[in-house]
Amino acid sequence: MPVILVIEDDPQIIEAVEKTVTLEPGYRTESVSKPSAAVSTAVQLKPDLILLDIRLPGGDGRHILRDLKSNAATRSIPVIFLTGMGSEGDRVLGLELGADDYVVKPFSAMELLARIHAVLRRSLPPNESGEIVEAAGVRLERAGRTAFLDGKALRLQPKEFELLFLLVSKAGRALTRSYLVENSSSYGMPVPSRSVDTHVKNLRRKLGKKGRLIETVPKLGYRFAPNA
Repeated sequence: MPVILVIEDDPQIIEAVEKTVTLEPGYRTESVSKPSAAVSTAVQLKPDLILLDIRLPGGDGRHILRDLKSNAATRSIPVIFLTGMGSEGDRVLGLELGADDYVVKPFSAMELLARIHAVLRRSLPPNESGEIVEAAGVRLERAGRTAFLDGKALRLQPKEFELLFLLVSKAGRALTRSYLVENSSSYGMPVPSRSVDTHVKNLRRKLGKKGRLIETVPKLGYRFAPNA
């Protein structure tokens, strides 16, 4: 369950970020507005990602970033600058200081979520037990890109395999279309998130009676429900 620490003094921005992050199942946020408490909060919380404003009352986000990167407990935590300072020079300086990405306010929810996904995907350790996933008689093996349904080989297209692997690996959790696009290595960018619907339709057909296990979550995406 990724935890994202938001270092920001504007309550409206904090609320907007929280609403954006909660679009992704299992993600949660914590926030701190005082620059003096930023590093100590990060040390205590050990978040998976930090969203950091530059202009803070009584402090500078770039100084906070330096402190984070010089602290052994926090130096490996990825940081995305989230700021209204959008000049090319500001972006270059932020990245040179060690930020992993740079998002300019005002931001769109989908852009921010996509950047969060990308940074987390690069930084989170791989799930060593995630090479083989299995639920409700559906088994997928990533190494050989093979799939089985009740012990019988299941022929899937690359995109279908990736989508089903994600759904089964997070069985029981609702996944947004954007999450499925961002985390499927078979997709190139940009790809309309609605293209997922076509591949899900094909998966349901190939799974036969068990196609019903891929549930539609209205206004969000899909969920693999092994107990349905």
